[in-house]
Amino acid sequence: MEALLFSVNTIFPLLMLMAAGFGARRLHWLERNTARQITQCVFRLFLPLQLCFFVMDTDRHLPVDGWTLLFGFVGMMAVYGLLFLLVPILCKRREAWGTLVQAIGYSNYGIFGIPLVLSMYPHSDVGVAAMMTLVAVPVTNAMSTLALIHFGSGDVRPWQIIRKIIFNPLIVGTIMGLLLWWLEVTLPPLLDRPLRQLGSIATPVALFALGASLDFGQGKGNIRLLVAGVFGRLVLIPLIGLSAAVILGIRDIALATMIAVLASPIGVSTYAMAQQFGGDEDLAAAMVVFSTAFSVFTIFLWVLLCSSLGFLR
Repeated sequence: MEALLFSVNTIFPLLMLMAAGFGARRLHWLERNTARQITQCVFRLFLPLQLCFFVMDTDRHLPVDGWTLLFGFVGMMAVYGLLFLLVPILCKRREAWGTLVQAIGYSNYGIFGIPLVLSMYPHSDVGVAAMMTLVAVPVTNAMSTLALIHFGSGDVRPWQIIRKIIFNPLIVGTIMGLLLWWLEVTLPPLLDRPLRQLGSIATPVALFALGASLDFGQGKGNIRLLVAGVFGRLVLIPLIGLSAAVILGIRDIALATMIAVLASPIGVSTYAMAQQFGGDEDLAAAMVVFSTAFSVFTIFLWVLLCSSLGFLR
């Protein structure tokens, strides 16, 4: 019963925020394009500030959890490696290969994963979750772009990929927080308070906008690939990755961070990336929508399973 309550308390607030956004759009209180604009504000302003303060507030006396960060890096690289090998074998539609690889591997860690960790451990030091951004964002952006270029008709120079990673707002926010933490800089109250207030709204606004952007009419012409992509993202990858994490002794907040990395839905950026690099944009959009909707139930089950077995406390 305790494990069930822990899981419900983790997922239900996220579900309510997404449902509020979905309801607001259905009632025509805002348009889908408005939801996209709100998401841009979250991605470029609110979330970077939130990540910056997460890192700044990390207890200096606690050791950096390098083991979890290393596991996250190796795990994500392994996922992409397997996808590069298996997708061309299992899928006959060559034009969908790049989209499937980048979408299944691209976790919505920033907008969905970090709120998940905060919901599980609202009063704990979640610095490892913030620092995981330095691993997750570069790996997913670089490997997803490479997949679309390798399997598609996209033409991009290496510098464009590097620039996309370096100037990603989530990376910038995390690095700024790391620098301020390392230098032991304290912001004056005149700046600290309003910036923290902006960062504090990242989670509810992000999930509200995510719910408002859902459109279940997409994906009608890609049912088989849609099911395969969503199943791979929400079930197969977490099953393999979390099993390895548990075997290697990763527990509690560190394991919650890995759940956020491995079990989060497909990142909302995959649609724009598929469009930019010549991928199957309709399939990408459908996988974002349906993986986001079903992730509420699959993450609930992953959290319930891990907490029932005593891996999350």
